[in-house]
Amino acid sequence: MLITAASTVELVQERFPHAVIETCDFRDEQTILLKAEHLASVCTYLKEELQYDFLETITAVDWLERVPRFDVLYQLLSLTNQCFIRLKIQVGQRREKNPALPTVTDIWPGANWYEREVYDLFGLTFTDHPDLRRILMPNDWTTHPLRKDYPLSGFDLPEPHWGGQVPYDSDPGVGSQTLRTPQGRELNESRTKINSNQEPGMPKQ
Repeated sequence: MLITAASTVELVQERFPHAVIETCDFRDEQTILLKAEHLASVCTYLKEELQYDFLETITAVDWLERVPRFDVLYQLLSLTNQCFIRLKIQVGQRREKNPALPTVTDIWPGANWYEREVYDLFGLTFTDHPDLRRILMPNDWTTHPLRKDYPLSGFDLPEPHWGGQVPYDSDPGVGSQTLRTPQGRELNESRTKINSNQEPGMPKQ
């Protein structure tokens, strides 16, 4: 049987009818929405039997007002069959701090850094990941910068910590300073307020 993205969707639906929530064909791109608990078994099938041997990326989207809150997206490519498919998992119930889903590092080792990035920037955890720790932010940073409730203009930090790379000892209360609210701090994009002791590239006094 010729393996294409469309036939992949049909095969997954036949093999895992209990795992597929819905499918989508948009602009000739195929997406399968799966239940999180079946992610590993579907991925194993795609890798071993349908030759989806290349994991292009794992990323996430935060839908702040929605439940489940997060989409986690897996972009898969079959080099052998020259076709592409997307898997989508939805996680994050109301007031759930760190939603979890299974790791796929044992299927595609390259998932290691992708999952760490999603963990770091969105706060999603991956069960049985071999080394789940931050990859971009400092280890003791308490918040997740790509969540929609993260302050759009960052945090006001004490000098001389230019750029905001200062870990907090306690959670600063993400969301209380965002530009979504009238109390949000104005973003100084015009750089009208310059501190010579704080700005890079300024001549030393």
